[in-house]
Amino acid sequence: MSTNQENGTANDAKPGGSGTNFTNGYHGGRSEDKPAGDAEAAVSCGLGAWRPNCIQKCANAKLFCFVLAWFMFFEGLMYSGFFKGAITSLEKQFRMPSSVSGTLATVAEITAVVVVTFVTYPGADSLDLELNPYGHNLVFSSRYYQLLGKRKGLPIYACKEVFMTAMRKSQVVLVEGKVGSGKTTQIPQWCAEFVHAHQYQSGIVGCAEPADLVTCSVAQRVADEMDLVFGEEVGYCTALEDFSTQETILRFVNDSVLLREIAVDPLLERYGVIILDEVQRRTVATDLTMALLGDILSQRSDMRVVVVTTSIQAGNFQSYIGACEVVKVPGAGDSTTEIHHTQDVVHDGKCVEEAVKRVTEIHANDGDNGDILVFLADEKEVQEACKRLREVDDLPAPLHIIPVFPSLSHNQLQGLYDVPDEEPEPTDKGLDEPLRDEDTPEDVVENDGSDTEESGTDGDDDDDDTISGERPRKVIVATDIADSCLVVDTVGFVVDSGRVRQEVFNARVRATQDLVSLISRLSADQRADLASLRPGRPGKCFRLYPQDFMEDLAAFPNPEIHRVNLTPWILLLKRLGVEDLLKFDFPDPPATEFLSGAMNQLKHLDAVDETGCLTDLGAIMSEFPVDPQLARTIIASCEYGCCEDILTIAALLTDFGAILERLELGPCEDSEPKTEEERVKNIKRALAEGYFMQVAHDLDGTGNYFIVKETQVVQLHPTTCLDSNPGWVLYHEFVLSERNYITTLTEIEPQWLFDIAPKYFDPTNLPQGEARRRFHSILVKSELAVPGKPAREWAGPGVAQPAAPRNFTSHPGRGPVPHGQTRERKEEDDDDSKLCVIS
Repeated sequence: MSTNQENGTANDAKPGGSGTNFTNGYHGGRSEDKPAGDAEAAVSCGLGAWRPNCIQKCANAKLFCFVLAWFMFFEGLMYSGFFKGAITSLEKQFRMPSSVSGTLATVAEITAVVVVTFVTYPGADSLDLELNPYGHNLVFSSRYYQLLGKRKGLPIYACKEVFMTAMRKSQVVLVEGKVGSGKTTQIPQWCAEFVHAHQYQSGIVGCAEPADLVTCSVAQRVADEMDLVFGEEVGYCTALEDFSTQETILRFVNDSVLLREIAVDPLLERYGVIILDEVQRRTVATDLTMALLGDILSQRSDMRVVVVTTSIQAGNFQSYIGACEVVKVPGAGDSTTEIHHTQDVVHDGKCVEEAVKRVTEIHANDGDNGDILVFLADEKEVQEACKRLREVDDLPAPLHIIPVFPSLSHNQLQGLYDVPDEEPEPTDKGLDEPLRDEDTPEDVVENDGSDTEESGTDGDDDDDDTISGERPRKVIVATDIADSCLVVDTVGFVVDSGRVRQEVFNARVRATQDLVSLISRLSADQRADLASLRPGRPGKCFRLYPQDFMEDLAAFPNPEIHRVNLTPWILLLKRLGVEDLLKFDFPDPPATEFLSGAMNQLKHLDAVDETGCLTDLGAIMSEFPVDPQLARTIIASCEYGCCEDILTIAALLTDFGAILERLELGPCEDSEPKTEEERVKNIKRALAEGYFMQVAHDLDGTGNYFIVKETQVVQLHPTTCLDSNPGWVLYHEFVLSERNYITTLTEIEPQWLFDIAPKYFDPTNLPQGEARRRFHSILVKSELAVPGKPAREWAGPGVAQPAAPRNFTSHPGRGPVPHGQTRERKEEDDDDSKLCVIS
């Protein structure tokens, strides 16, 4: 790889690409997605499909007009007789057909234009052209300079030289700054400049974000600021989509995706710089990645890690990281936020109503002082608030309503940062209806049809006037994802409900509790700061809770590792070779109950052995980006001949349907069901392979179910589609609420459980009760159903022998090949005629 440092180009230094293969018009973009650029202009001016090399390379308006002027000059000479006479003489003298003479005329014309152009072209210095070092030698567009002026106004921009010096001095750089200072968008660009200066010898830049929506949105914004093609030089990768190529030099990834990349490439040799953004959100994937990067840095001296966080938590992370360079970013602007509290606590049922009331009051009384940002607990409240705002009739001016929650795609956030030139027509569709890919979750209330300008395209103060007749005022109704990850610098008012919905896992009973909890003081301060990002313009924050309520808030958010099911993460750590979990360097160690519960579940699934080491089956299960129970189900579906059905169910249960379709599980065994009844039975048995630990039976026929081994009485969720109360059910989730419910369930036969996990369902390991007696009866009758085989005595102590391992095989490139003795599944194992069915 070579770099032309004098001209600021690096064509051959790009990873995976030649750097000169540019033939698709607009900045090297795909021809079906981007306009043809100068090709369209050439056709409209009579140039046809011809483009001089200088136009193709530079694509600059000044140079194009310069060449076009010479072309039109010679075009006039040709039609006035200069070329026409010469071509006519050639036709007569050599008797050439008109097609050949026309070709000669075109060649002569083009040659003349090119010769005169290169003789008289004043040069790039005279035209003041600046080439993009990452974009195939293209000059920067006018859009780049517009955004550059705004970037220079960010607080972090003054720290560029300090940051670049820190990157050269240390392997780890800690960047601390307040929300809105520009850390998320500017740090990746400077890291790209760093690896570009080293000709990508150590790799490209990878930036880990805590959520898919943030990953896509930030990547698109950075590509725009760098004047590069989104999806080419700047790309992103989430669990559902990989929008990057071999030409990508700056790759934004979800933090869980980066963690799985470590499992495939333990040294992350693809990357030269890793950025961990928004680490104060404390997701499990970010915490584990930060711990693993310490070992990677000890083996790669050419690698750099940048940790980006808020100022208030920088000290905690610096203590964990150790020796590192610290870059402190000054505050975002000189504005202040005026905070207002309610007299009484606004209860959960009134939060949406009170938030809508505040928005309408702000819009009526402060009509020209910034956009409005509303924080609510969850997606349901966001949609309800947007629906109510759309129904308000007596608004003094238009409103541009934009809901923001994690399940949205980045295409549905087009109006978050920039308002389109033409506002969409009002729609009657409610926000509570499902959003399609082509829909954008934005509505304009009482749209007056006037033209609007894009916000953030220049540094003029007029851009901050939100409803001065140029564009409707934006009302952004969001969950906690917008408190630090998605920052809009035109916000002047914040309405904070002080609440957030979180899932909390109970390791003792393996149940999930969906709770609306209070935010932390850190989150409250961040939300208030979002109202004061506009220079010289103070903001206001309306908190829907009393001032003394702040004393009850925790200082920092509770790390996710303390409240979620750790089973899939522990399986991934086992695949990475972590033997002793108690000695693993967690930033915040989880409770021992969480670790022991996860290990016990993996043992029952045969993912780890009794010593805690990963088994061959566990290695295959770790390849799937889903819960280990679902991974075990998918693998078992090959044996039962229902792969497609189980993949469909898996896609409905998770967000990874697209990935599961690409796994190519291979052909199923010769056990395709012959009837619909047999097909349904095989699907249920495959589900039981993974979810046998989540079984409940009806106690008395009244709908009260007892969870086996958990001593919990639950009920079927009201949304279930079952017409009656079956005796035994297999469920997907146990939810703790006002009443304990099991959701997403199916009816099963208890005899299947012994073939799958006889040790787990040994009656001697079950608590005293109806379940133990029924399993005892089933086992005795099952033994008697086999001719010549005496029934075992189950009354006394003893442990049933575990089933032999199934013949699970691994495909090349996806996990190790199983070793040791295995057994083929015999026909009598699936013969229900030899089992005694209990009615």
